Amino acid sequence: MTENLHYSINCYLKRLKTSSWIKNETYKFAFANFIFRNVKWTMSDEEIVEILKQSQEIKYTARDRGIQFIKKSPMDLHEVITLNDVRIFRRIMEESFEASDCTGRKVSFTGLSAWAGSLLPDKLFPIPMKKFDLTIDYLFGTADEKVPKTGKQYIQFCQPYMEKTMKIIDSYPIEDILLKEWNKFYLENPDLKIPQKEQLSLVDKVWLAQDFHLYVMREILKISPSKKKIKKALPEIQQEENMLEVSEGGRRLIQHYKIERNNSIIRKKKLLAIKKNPNLNCFVCNFSFFQKYGEPGSGFIEAHHLNPLSSSDSARITSLDEIILVCSNCHRMLHRNNFSIDPESLRRLLEESGKVALH
Repeated sequence: MTENLHYSINCYLKRLKTSSWIKNETYKFAFANFIFRNVKWTMSDEEIVEILKQSQEIKYTARDRGIQFIKKSPMDLHEVITLNDVRIFRRIMEESFEASDCTGRKVSFTGLSAWAGSLLPDKLFPIPMKKFDLTIDYLFGTADEKVPKTGKQYIQFCQPYMEKTMKIIDSYPIEDILLKEWNKFYLENPDLKIPQKEQLSLVDKVWLAQDFHLYVMREILKISPSKKKIKKALPEIQQEENMLEVSEGGRRLIQHYKIERNNSIIRKKKLLAIKKNPNLNCFVCNFSFFQKYGEPGSGFIEAHHLNPLSSSDSARITSLDEIILVCSNCHRMLHRNNFSIDPESLRRLLEESGKVALH
């Protein structure tokens, strides 16, 4: 198990125990259970369509949230689900998603996977939104792979990683936490006709894998799936995964001389560091903004050039090994008095004074 995955699951468990996350996301589990329990494949396609349409009119939460990621499919806002879609579901049941002909569908592939993942949890994991390729890379390290961003290939790409996620999460003490909240919700909403659960079903588990990736997207990577324009720090870093050195330090005349910096090498350095250690401890004193401040400090640290760019008047090559990650205090000390102290010396001073506990 990668360190990022272990770290993220522990954060997720803590959030489930200490916040309203479960309550806020119960609607999709209720939706999935409703259609899984009520749709029988001996029914006609017309009967199944009516049940699926009915699932979109149910008030799953007090906020009347509904299943918006399906209702707002960009392909057709007027028809939530059609007979052609049900015929696709039947083909997936008889064959597989990969082998099924999906022409004639009226929903997006993400919407289709949400339906099929609820109706046929043994055949498909729901991927109801884009950008799970980013959470998969963060958790499992796929930056070297050619990753599809949309369409059927995107849904297929996510499947083995969702299965891994489901199996790993299943080994953590999560069932009792979820069932306590879910059973309370089902008891308060008898119209759903979902009985009290003693254990998680397969449809619960496939949606739980989705819920975990949604948490990582929102709370750890800070990516908003609903915005067209997002802060693309992580994708940009991924595109530069093979870049080990860049040119920087040249001079250009603006109103005064300014040292040119290439921030891509710094982003790359931070990405590689956070994959090994999400706490991002300072190289000198071991301080972690995340450990000290919690989520506001997640991913925050400063970069220090071991060979100062100001030491040369011309552009030069900077490699990853020439950059260290340090806290703000140590960074200021390293720059004080014209670089009179190097990181190792500052580290020894702190260690000798008992101000740092090095791992």
